[in-house]
Amino acid sequence: MKPDASRTFAALGEFRPAGDLWTRLSRNYNRLEEEKYWPENVFQREIAHETWPGDTEGRTMLAWILLAQATGRAPRCLDRVLEMWPAELNGHGYFGKLYTDGISEQQLSGHGWVLRALAELYRWRGDDLAEQFAKPIVENLILPTAGQYAAYPIDPAELTEAGEYSGSQYKQLGRWILSTDVVTVFNCLDGVIDAHDVFRDDRLQPVIEEMIGRFLEIDLAAVKAQTHASLTACRSILRWANSTAAPSLIGEVQNRYLIYTDQALTEHHANFNWFNRPEWTEPCAIVDSLMIAMELWRHTGNNRFLEDAHLIYFNGLGHGQRFNGGFGLDNCPGADGEDELRYTCLEAHWCCTMRGGEGLSRMTQYCLAVEDGTLLLPFLLPGETTCRGVHLVIDSPYPFDVPTKVQITPVAAAQQEIDRVSLFVPSWIRGLRAENEQVVIEPEGQWLNLPVAGHGTWKLSGELVEGTRPVRNKTLIKKPYSVHYRGPLILAAKTGERFTGKVDVNKMEPICTAFEQAVTDTEKTRRQILFTLPR
Repeated sequence: MKPDASRTFAALGEFRPAGDLWTRLSRNYNRLEEEKYWPENVFQREIAHETWPGDTEGRTMLAWILLAQATGRAPRCLDRVLEMWPAELNGHGYFGKLYTDGISEQQLSGHGWVLRALAELYRWRGDDLAEQFAKPIVENLILPTAGQYAAYPIDPAELTEAGEYSGSQYKQLGRWILSTDVVTVFNCLDGVIDAHDVFRDDRLQPVIEEMIGRFLEIDLAAVKAQTHASLTACRSILRWANSTAAPSLIGEVQNRYLIYTDQALTEHHANFNWFNRPEWTEPCAIVDSLMIAMELWRHTGNNRFLEDAHLIYFNGLGHGQRFNGGFGLDNCPGADGEDELRYTCLEAHWCCTMRGGEGLSRMTQYCLAVEDGTLLLPFLLPGETTCRGVHLVIDSPYPFDVPTKVQITPVAAAQQEIDRVSLFVPSWIRGLRAENEQVVIEPEGQWLNLPVAGHGTWKLSGELVEGTRPVRNKTLIKKPYSVHYRGPLILAAKTGERFTGKVDVNKMEPICTAFEQAVTDTEKTRRQILFTLPR
């Protein structure tokens, strides 16, 4: 696989998932249409509360818009929110308090999600309301911050406040009113870049470049930056690299992603909420890490990032989703002194449930990519698509077993642009091969290439590799722990079981199946995932 900027992911709705991904999408969408997310409750009336203006509104709308496209199901509440929108704004056309003597990074952060939602609404429906609502945010909130980011505090000695789950404003330095979610202002960058690209507002370019320049000066580990905000900024920079053809920015993001995976990744491929503070995970950041890994693979062709994405999605995000479709917080096994994985918060309904909607929607795009005359299947998940003149059906129990069948049918010879279909073969699949009545095909490197010519049904066989692997974070974890995998899946001892020596796989189950059980007591979710290596 060569590095190639022509490699692109499917459009939302182009790949129709089946199986586990469809179940997760449906549950999350259903959750986001329950009473807690009705329009009357989405608007948080932040003018009075002065917490995270625009955050709930933006994240919820964004999730609805993406889920609607991924599933083909219209959002029931979106138009009502748009009707109510103008009455919820302050006199300058945005959410929250009018600050005259400072800049609230929480307010900017929340409006990053608002701008993202409005940009996606415009991409999807071409809705003029989107641009109408975005304009005063840009004019009155974003553009006035130009020239201020060089003074945004990045000295570790000044950023010492501990934060709770949802973060809060705690002090003002210069003009900046800071949040306990350190560097959360950079959540705004993604929305500002989206507004620049979608609404063609070139006035935003100097602000974007100023924000990126300041972010790249930050020692994320030293300031104990919030990983969600840090990774969102990295996603944003990759978006800007796409817009400006700046390959050096891709390298900057790659370096910070590797710092994250070395210093702030849990052993179940989730996140520390802050660098150097392994207190709990946050699915918002897990989604960010998944998206970065896939974008880095798209840009570089390095399969390490694609394997990372498998591990993040199936384990970190898989365990983060709950029975009701929402997403909650976990502990940080090993780094927190525990060898067990458990829920610490049943549902972070104020942010993670909505961000899970984007993560699951993006997964439908990541299941299918196009490069030159090749359809790529990066995740081996079941589903169906008609793309570039080829109809494709994938039968697959992956990640629980290897894929079983791929059916390839050209549907329009005049439109056919595809010569082959390529399946990714991660390092934990052994002996994968495809055969029909005429031929047997084996992988070339980590890709199994099936020709479209002589189309038909290909039967697949192989096996998942099972065994223990040492923990990744040897700086924080001092004990000789290992993690047990079957393919990409981390296995945990079933509730009530513990192992002090050799593990018994018959008494273990994948951590990603936890969402199948409704629980109300976090203590009852404890399951051992770290095991002492035999000497």
